[in-house]
Amino acid sequence: MIADDRTAGPVGFNAVDSSADPGGLIRFLDAANGTAGLTAAKHALLEQLDLGKARTALDVGCGPGIDVAEMAQLMPDDAHVSGIDISETMIAEARKRSASLGSRVSLRTGNAADLPYPDQAFDVCRVATVLQHVPDPTRVIQEMARVTRPGGRVGVLEFDQETTFVDHPDTKTTQIILDTFASAMVQGRIGRQTPRLLRAAGLTDVTVTPGVNLGSPQFFRAILRDHVARLADEGILTDQRAGQWWAELDAWAQAGDFLGGAVVFAVAASRPR
Repeated sequence: MIADDRTAGPVGFNAVDSSADPGGLIRFLDAANGTAGLTAAKHALLEQLDLGKARTALDVGCGPGIDVAEMAQLMPDDAHVSGIDISETMIAEARKRSASLGSRVSLRTGNAADLPYPDQAFDVCRVATVLQHVPDPTRVIQEMARVTRPGGRVGVLEFDQETTFVDHPDTKTTQIILDTFASAMVQGRIGRQTPRLLRAAGLTDVTVTPGVNLGSPQFFRAILRDHVARLADEGILTDQRAGQWWAELDAWAQAGDFLGGAVVFAVAASRPR
């Protein structure tokens, strides 16, 4: 799927249910999941989590259930996958998408910083593109470690928004936009911090697999649209300069010269026995 002008950007995921367009946030996640780099990074993380040996797994911040079905397919037939998300809208969509899996999947609302599960409840616990939206990622990782059994695996997939790049003829305006983008996110630099946070939570055997996720011009517009608009509202860019920047980006894209993306990290670790 390619993002269009109706697709929301990467903000608002900490308040989906009160959003003016929760459907737009779901469309954004579907569009992001269709990018080759993110798909490859997710597959790399799933391979490191040894799901084929897991009987129980938890997807923290499962959203509309995009990854729940794939996790279930990689696990034994009698295994169970749980998903939790703070949004009732996301959980409702996830239940629709995973209905065919029946009792193999259970979904519920809840806070990633206070997981409603007992200690050592899961063989595998993973979170993807969620920590960038939470105020206390350290607490979330500690909770993930708590609910993982000794010898179990914990996985995190996150972007580092400070690595976002785009080829554009107006390099000065592009620098302003990209230099401020990571700071506009709740945790815009979480990708590079994740290995350290996993070790701080007492996890070991930390592995880091970096990748580059390239986006289409339409998807890149969805990512940066609200941020550029805010820069114009704050007077950092004039409306004319922002409009010209978009026009030049569109022109390069039409000529086949668009290139933009960001680094994504797949990080896995083990809870010591």
